[in-house]
Amino acid sequence: MGISEPTQVQDASIPKVLKGGNVAIQCYTGSGKASSSHFYHHTLAYLLPVLSLALQRAEQEFEALSSRKKAALAGSLQAVVVVPSRELAMQIARVGQALLPPQARGCVQQAIGGANINRQMEAIKQNKPLMVVGTPGRLAELSRSGALQTHPAGILVLDEVDQLLAVQFREDMTRLTEHVGRKCPAGRQTILVSATLTQNAVFSSVQAAQPSQPKQQSASPSAPQWGWDDLKFSAGDTLNPATRSSAGGVGTADAMPLMPPKLEHGWLLVDRRHRVDAVRRVIHALNSHRALVFMNFQQRLNDTKYKLEVHKMAVGTLSGDMGKTERANMLRRFARGDFRALIVSDVAARGLDLPDCDAVINLELPSDAAHYAHRAGRTGRAGRDGVVVSLAEPSETFVMKKLARRLGVPIPELRIQGGVIEPIPSDPSAAAAIAGSGAAVEE
Repeated sequence: MGISEPTQVQDASIPKVLKGGNVAIQCYTGSGKASSSHFYHHTLAYLLPVLSLALQRAEQEFEALSSRKKAALAGSLQAVVVVPSRELAMQIARVGQALLPPQARGCVQQAIGGANINRQMEAIKQNKPLMVVGTPGRLAELSRSGALQTHPAGILVLDEVDQLLAVQFREDMTRLTEHVGRKCPAGRQTILVSATLTQNAVFSSVQAAQPSQPKQQSASPSAPQWGWDDLKFSAGDTLNPATRSSAGGVGTADAMPLMPPKLEHGWLLVDRRHRVDAVRRVIHALNSHRALVFMNFQQRLNDTKYKLEVHKMAVGTLSGDMGKTERANMLRRFARGDFRALIVSDVAARGLDLPDCDAVINLELPSDAAHYAHRAGRTGRAGRDGVVVSLAEPSETFVMKKLARRLGVPIPELRIQGGVIEPIPSDPSAAAAIAGSGAAVEE
C-alpha cells in the first residue's frame, strides 16, 4: 500500500483499540490518504486493529471448537462497522479487503441498501465473514432475517457516528446496538469515529450503544469495560489524546468540528435570485475544474443543473434517490473531469472520497457548524489546498459570523471583480490564498 509509517491518529488509536476498550476518535473529515488508493487515515486507524483482533479471535474460536471436534461451527462474525452512506461502506469494505491476501478477502463483506439483498445473503452464507461493513437499514434487515448473526460479534464500529444518531436511523440503530455482541462472553467493544465528535454525540452514543451485560464477565485484563479513550485529532495534524477510564467519562465540553488544515474560507453576499449565476461566476473566478455545489434539498438539484447548463457549463447531480449504478457512474464521470461542477445534497455527499475536488460552494447555507465541516471536508484532502465559498443573502450574514466563531476559522466576505475573487477591502483578515487562486479568467 506504500505505507511507511503510521500517521499520528493511527499511532494513537491503534494501541487503544488493540487493548479492547471503547474508543472515541475525532479527526477532521478527509484527513488524508495512506496511499495512492486514497485510503482514509481515520479509517485505517480503527480498521487495522479491528481486523487484527477479528483474525486473532477467529483463530482462537477455531482452535477451541477443533478441540471439541466441532470445527465446522467456526466462522462467527467478529466485527460490525456501521456507516450512514452506501459509498462510505463500499470504500471501507474495499480498504478492509485490500489489507488481506486475495484468498481471504471474503472475510470482509459489505451490506448496503440499494443492492440485491439475496446476493448479499448468499455471500454471507458462503464466505462466513469476520467483518461486515454496511448501512443501518440493510444491516438491521439482515439481522432480523437471521442471515447475519450479530450476537457473537465483539466489536461494533460507528463511523460518522453523529449522522448515525439521526432520527431516520433510530429504529435500525436500536436493533444493531441491542444485538451486536449480545452473546460475546467478554462483552462488546464499541468504537466511535467522527469529525464532529461533540460531547453530546458521545453521550448520546453511550446511551444508544450501551450493550446488554453479558451473562458471563471475563476476568481477563483485556476484557472491555465501559470507559472511553477519547482521542481528538486536530486539523493541525496534532493529536491530543485524553484517556478517561471511568465509566461514562466522555469529557466536559463540546468538541469543535474539525476540518482539513489547508482550507481557505469566504462568503459572497448574493441576492436569492442570483445565487445560481453566482455559482457559475465563483467557479470561473477560482478556475475550479471539479467543484462540489451543496444544496439543502435534493428536489432543487435538477433546476440548478439546468440553469448552469444554459451557460454551457458541464454539470452533474448526485441525489439520495439515485440507484447504486447511476450514482457510481455519476461519480466516475466527475472524477474523470466530465463535469466542472457536481450539485449534491448533504445526504448524497456523506462519506464521498473525491480527492480531486478543488472547491466546495455552499449555494445554500448548512444548518450548523457540523454540516459546514462535513461539506468543507470534501476538498483540501490529503494535505492539498482547498477553497470553501458560501453564498449568503443579506438576512443570512449573521450566520456566517456565527459559523466563523463556532469553527474558529476566519470566513471573510469576498467579492468578484473582473473575473477575480478577492476579499473586500473592509476585511483585512481575508484569506490571501483565495485571492491568489482567483486568476482572472473569462466568464
